[in-house]
Formats: sequence, structure tokens, C-alpha cells
Amino acid sequence: MKNRADKNVFDRRRDHDAKREAVLRIAAEMFNKRGYAATSLDEIAQHFSISKTALYYYVESKPVLLQMCYELTLNLCEQVMVDVLASNSTGVEKIEAYFRGVIAGVLKTGPVAIVHEFATLPKDAFDHIHSRARMLDSKLAAIIETGIADGSIAEVPPKLTELILMGANNWIQRWYNPEGDKTLEEVADCFIFLFVNGLKSRTIKAD
Repeated sequence: MKNRADKNVFDRRRDHDAKREAVLRIAAEMFNKRGYAATSLDEIAQHFSISKTALYYYVESKPVLLQMCYELTLNLCEQVMVDVLASNSTGVEKIEAYFRGVIAGVLKTGPVAIVHEFATLPKDAFDHIHSRARMLDSKLAAIIETGIADGSIAEVPPKLTELILMGANNWIQRWYNPEGDKTLEEVADCFIFLFVNGLKSRTIKAD
């Protein structure tokens, strides 16, 4: 586990929310690297040099912790989407702005999104998170359709394109190392170059 600044967050005077967010980020990192089943609350507490009992002050249980990780990520993605939809940009510009915003937001202080643990959520939490995630998917597909209509995006199947973009974006959480030699800006630039630039229309529609 990386020696990140939030490891010592409990050694300083911080509010409850800041400490809970640090717990979420470390938990997400462990879940992504080891898997949900192989990660215990004891290990998460040990990372912060606190007791498991103290950890319960910030999270009720491991299933709740997993749900909170997803919700924190969705909160960020939904806010980025609100900002993108409020702009007067073309479809492809909105797609680029969305993924730049999500990549920067999620990776800035460490990963929170969890890869391949969605089905582990309790049913009620699964239904809630799934509904929010599908809403984001629908809005992203709608932006792609708008881009096709305004001529900024090539004639691609919107839903399939959305799935490919989201799959590539989600996997970043699995391998990105905040202490590695690539900045989040470089990661975002590479993502845009490989995936978003490929969407651009090669022709300009006539007025």
C-alpha cells in the first residue's frame, strides 16, 4: 500500500467527513487491488493505525463502506455531468469535458470507484447504485447522439460507444498509481487522444 498523506489523517485535527473520505479512498484502493472479499476492516483500520472499533465510527460495516465508495464516485460524476450539460459546447466537446472532469476528479486524491465488485452490494444498495449509474450512461449516450446530430461526432452506435468509453474509463482506477510517473493530466490527455479523438467526424455537415 502506498505511503500516501491520508494515511496519517487520524494523527491530525480533521473533521469527521475528511477522515471518512480518507477511509473510503484507502478502502477503494484495497478493494481494487485485492478484491472485496480479500479485504478486511481490520486491514483498513491497521492502515490508519486505529482500532477496528474506531473505524466503526466512520463506517457501519464493510457492505456499507463499499456502497459509500460507489456513492462518492457517482456524486462526482453527476456533478461533472451537470456542468457539461449546462454548456453550449458541441457533442464531442462535451464528451471530452466529461471524461477530463471525471478522470481529474477521481484520480486527484486517489481512486474511489470500484472495479468488478458491483454485484457484491446488498440488493437495495445495488438497485440504488445501478439506477444512478444507468442514468449517467443514458445521458452520456444522449450526448453522443447530439454530437452525431451536430456533426462533431462520426456516425457511431451511441450505446455501444458509451459502453466502450465507460469501460476504458472505469479500468483506470485499477492500474493508476498517484505516486507513479504519469500525472492525471497525462492520463486524461492519453484517454482523449485514444478514445475521444476517434469519435470526431471526418466531415463537416453543411448548414
